[in-house]
Amino acid sequence: MNLTIIIPFLNEGVEVLRTVESIRETATESPAILLINDASEDDYDYRAVAEKYNCTYILHENRMGVANSRQEGVEKCKTEHFLLLDGHMRFYDKGWDKLLLEHLQNNPRALICCQNRTLYKKDDGEIYEKESYRRGYGAYIDFSNFRAKWNYVDPAPFSNIAEIACVYGAAYACNKTYWNRLHGLNGLQTYGSDEQFISMKVWMEGGKCLLTKDVTAGHIYRETFPYEVAKAHIAYNQLYIEELLLPYPIKEKLFANQTRIHNRIFSESYQTLKNNYKEVKTEKEYLKSILGNADRFVHINSVIEKTNQNHIFNNS
Repeated sequence: MNLTIIIPFLNEGVEVLRTVESIRETATESPAILLINDASEDDYDYRAVAEKYNCTYILHENRMGVANSRQEGVEKCKTEHFLLLDGHMRFYDKGWDKLLLEHLQNNPRALICCQNRTLYKKDDGEIYEKESYRRGYGAYIDFSNFRAKWNYVDPAPFSNIAEIACVYGAAYACNKTYWNRLHGLNGLQTYGSDEQFISMKVWMEGGKCLLTKDVTAGHIYRETFPYEVAKAHIAYNQLYIEELLLPYPIKEKLFANQTRIHNRIFSESYQTLKNNYKEVKTEKEYLKSILGNADRFVHINSVIEKTNQNHIFNNS
């Protein structure tokens, strides 16, 4: 057992069961599974799922959020490598976990993203894939609003593994020692910008974000969440990451754009950031000691964005 699969969830119901079933049916190396119930209120018996499929089960009395739950999972996992998943995923190919583990062992300073398969769920529970689905190859960050967007251009068409700007799709893996060196998702509030944050750190540290095209994870995308998502926390996380990692000119422009579009929310979040600045400054100083600057990362994302715009235009 060399891999731990960490699954934080909130009010996911039967999807947690289906996700764990899918893992156990297709994984061949008996990975450990850590289920983290972030104070669900739907009365589903998640503990029974954990017992049936030999998972470690953690129950939160109060909501901690996905970032803190993922961090807790990494701290408590007992293996050298881990895979972070959402609670509504599917796997297809026998032995995918062995392939992923090989990639992790060959790339100790990498964040490795599984190939995404976009799934949807009908009202009757049937899972399906849209015929018009376009395959994404990881993501890039739009630095006008700090959002992650799918990259639809394969960066390495003749290889099963490709370097990407940003992981995306809620299925990414790492070496625990490397993750801890980067301080993982430390400092984020309940929800938002996890993948942008950790991807930026990896690039700026000199590591790699990689897409493994021979390991596919199906992700059910939903129009609504089974829980409340606070816009103020999303705004705070963006401001926090920008303050920690971005050079002043880009940070200033982003702050201005975000305040203009969502003035009250970003103003309140900025005040929270100022109130937390002692802790923010300490983290910023640590990251500055291990990371380079963000200029190359910003440039690469700009190039990928233009490539995608041309790709979409030429195929429209």
